[in-house]
Amino acid sequence: MTLAASIAPDVPAVLADRDRVMQVMLNLLSNAVKFCSEGSGQVEVRLTQEGGNVRVDVQDNGVGISHEHQGVIFDKFRQVGDTLTDKPAGTGLGLAICRQIIDHFGGRLWVESEPGRGSIFTFTLPQIAASVPAARLAASAGQAG
Repeated sequence: MTLAASIAPDVPAVLADRDRVMQVMLNLLSNAVKFCSEGSGQVEVRLTQEGGNVRVDVQDNGVGISHEHQGVIFDKFRQVGDTLTDKPAGTGLGLAICRQIIDHFGGRLWVESEPGRGSIFTFTLPQIAASVPAARLAASAGQAG
């Protein structure tokens, strides 16, 4: 298994709860690793700025997800996949919770995937406006989450 990270220079800050964003990242990374082949798995995380947002991509070369299932994987208690594989099952709540967290902070979470070619889970969060005073950011961050 290889893990790579690509972080663009000078990516702006976002106003979100660090622990909740960490929860999203851990879930996406865990899923990426879980559905990759043991010997040849590759996971890449990319952090970039896109317009007024910070964008995070978690890409893997795993089994992928069919187009018909991509819409339901974010529903509570919904899982897709081959039950005959040795992949551990979860509760079906992880992606639903991730989407709720990202939505709460004004972002978006989606997937692009093709069976046999892996998946890219992407989320965006609005960047902090440069004109927002630091004291207001600190007060807002304490209330977020």
